[in-house]
Amino acid sequence: MRNIGSVLAVAAALALAFPAEAEVALDLKVGYAIPTGNAAASGGVDVYAGAMNKLWSGAIPLEVAGRYRFSPNLSAGVTFQYDPAFVATWSCSAGLSCSGYDMRVGVEAVYGFLPAGFLNPWLSVGTGWEWTHLYVTDNVLANSITFSGWEYFNVQAGLDFNLSKTFAIGPYLGYFGGSYTSVSGDLSGSSVNGSIPSEFRSFHGWVQVGAKGTVNL
Repeated sequence: MRNIGSVLAVAAALALAFPAEAEVALDLKVGYAIPTGNAAASGGVDVYAGAMNKLWSGAIPLEVAGRYRFSPNLSAGVTFQYDPAFVATWSCSAGLSCSGYDMRVGVEAVYGFLPAGFLNPWLSVGTGWEWTHLYVTDNVLANSITFSGWEYFNVQAGLDFNLSKTFAIGPYLGYFGGSYTSVSGDLSGSSVNGSIPSEFRSFHGWVQVGAKGTVNL
């Protein structure tokens, strides 16, 4: 009887800790991003060092994330974001063909303040790894460069409209910040590959605004 009582007690505790609600959430985000800060200190990494807005005028974040709910309020999971980017005029003058992207993978924790309400404000914090890639050519010579590094943090806030127990949608605002530590590419036939010296590393960030849709499974 004691064993049965112990099993029932454990089962009850688990039922209270993990209520019979959707435990997995899938998020889809789309938005617009504006770069801030520097890719690397000028003079440290060839011609594409300096301000981020010399590389990009903006980007379109496309994100997918999967989260596990530890409670109705708290969840955590993994994220992947791919951002087709708009090459700035400084890097893509007339007569050149240009393209690029920003990309990141990471983990995040999300807290929903009113998960049972129609309006659910939420806040998330995360970290991960980021790559940004630029390709520029005049159809004869080509420059291709990729910066990568640890994205120290991202902080996002939003408001979900819970249209049902399964689906929610709403706006979000976020800031993603980090430093590039490695660079690779081909600059007019000359290979570039290696770590960015610590004295030339700089802080940069992206401001994002957009919409998020969530499916609760």
